[in-house]
Amino acid sequence: MSRKLLRDKAKVSFPHMGNYAVVFKGLVEGLGCEVVSPPAITRRTIELGSRHSPEFVCLPFKINIGNYIEALEAGADVLLQAGRSGACRYGYYGEVQEQILRDLGYEFRMVSLFSGGKQFNFVSSIRDLINGVSAFGVLKACLLAFAKIRFIDEMENKVRKFRVYEIETGRADKLFEESLDKLNQVQTLEGIRSLKKEMRVRFASVGLRRDVVPIRIGIVGELYVVMESYANLDLERKLGRLGVEVIRPMSLSSLMKYAVFPFLSHTITKRGRDFIRSELGAHASHSVGHTVEFAKEGFDGVIHVYPFTCMPEVSARAILGNVSRTLKIPVLHFSFSEQTGEAGVDTRIEAFVDMLERGKTKRLGDEGKHSVNGVIAAKAGI
Repeated sequence: MSRKLLRDKAKVSFPHMGNYAVVFKGLVEGLGCEVVSPPAITRRTIELGSRHSPEFVCLPFKINIGNYIEALEAGADVLLQAGRSGACRYGYYGEVQEQILRDLGYEFRMVSLFSGGKQFNFVSSIRDLINGVSAFGVLKACLLAFAKIRFIDEMENKVRKFRVYEIETGRADKLFEESLDKLNQVQTLEGIRSLKKEMRVRFASVGLRRDVVPIRIGIVGELYVVMESYANLDLERKLGRLGVEVIRPMSLSSLMKYAVFPFLSHTITKRGRDFIRSELGAHASHSVGHTVEFAKEGFDGVIHVYPFTCMPEVSARAILGNVSRTLKIPVLHFSFSEQTGEAGVDTRIEAFVDMLERGKTKRLGDEGKHSVNGVIAAKAGI
């Protein structure tokens, strides 16, 4: 495909990951291309991906294939792929995904955003997508995308916290969905700043319960399953409805920060130096480091999530057992695949939270019992 043809007819799409589709859409439009957003992830997406993927590959690979097929069916002819080389197999999946799609008869171009495995190759990777946009226009599109990522991460942090205390169940989630809809219309940095101020005021107006001391759970694991709610069966929302305050250090903002300042990433790994002697690959070392951090900060428990067959996180799982025993912090593990049943996940979550509530009541005595019972009453809508 010639560069001229690509510029004339580029209809660009990308796989879903969490709530960041609005960011990728804005970035591609800022580069002067037409966007073909894949439909939201559904059971059909996973079925398509699983049908055309090797059985042993991870769930993120299969969901991505499903996203790509649905985007190509909708008319996309350029697909973005963000994998990088490294200890995680996903960095090598781009070529395999491309070959699978070509074997299925689709015509398209696959663009790796970080060709050669280097984050600073981003600009050279997208140069063929720039359709009559100046260098300043490209910089503006990138800065706008970064600002949108920070906005989304701030709103996600708010909704995790507000779910626990809100009097009107679901109010925080509604505000969050409204913020994403509005963000999709914003095209300037000033517009994002204005929207951020507006949403901060609206979140501050949410009625909150003040008589509860919630269970605090940290979530660690493989980045895609941690951030994509469909892949983890909406784990964060389920926990929030059970009266749990969720803290999730993994976000796109943090990943970008670690890419630009690698020493910050190593700092997280060093927190687990009593349990690991070297990098485990991908973000598995962070799973250990953050769990150690959560234990020292007095968290009630940790949930470790990862895709079935993910070797770095499987290695981390064995080490987290030692962390749990040594630092006395309960850890619940979830290995997700296309076969994972929601009912089983719900049962395990409820049992884990119930165990943590009993443990908190025992530690805090009568005062703790009153606080935990307040959480139980909130769940019942009292």
